[in-house]
Amino acid sequence: MKTQALLTPDAPMVQALARGVCPICTRARAFQNAMVDAPHRHPAGRLCNFHAWSLAHASPAVEAIPILRIMLTSADTLTSGPVQVHSCDWCHTLREFEDEKMAERPPAQARKFPAWVTQYGTVCLFHGQRLLSMLSAAEAELIQHILASNKEELESSFRPLT
Repeated sequence: MKTQALLTPDAPMVQALARGVCPICTRARAFQNAMVDAPHRHPAGRLCNFHAWSLAHASPAVEAIPILRIMLTSADTLTSGPVQVHSCDWCHTLREFEDEKMAERPPAQARKFPAWVTQYGTVCLFHGQRLLSMLSAAEAELIQHILASNKEELESSFRPLT
């Protein structure tokens, strides 16, 4: 089975749309991979458990060690317990990236959006709900359609066979 080419965080939305999964998740994943691959570009003093382990596991040691050293020597970290997601520097950076990408609405894509939704559209529940407040009424209706279709698909896959 051929694996898909890696998507870069700067890739156009069209490439993310073509993957058949939530395009925002796809771009956020690419951005998160870029953070782990080059942590020096995304300074951090506080990381949640997930991002700390990602850094330790996949980042070049020469780049991971300074970040981990800051975390381990911070009196704040040692006395306050685990870093929560809401105070993780990388979670915050990732959320800003998602907000920026969700707000991207080039005119050419806006015209193609209804056709994409009708033919390929998928979006996860998390990003679908966030998009609802950012879109026009007509586009929000299309997202509602995707979310309803996803729900029906999930429900049908968990129905007992009779």
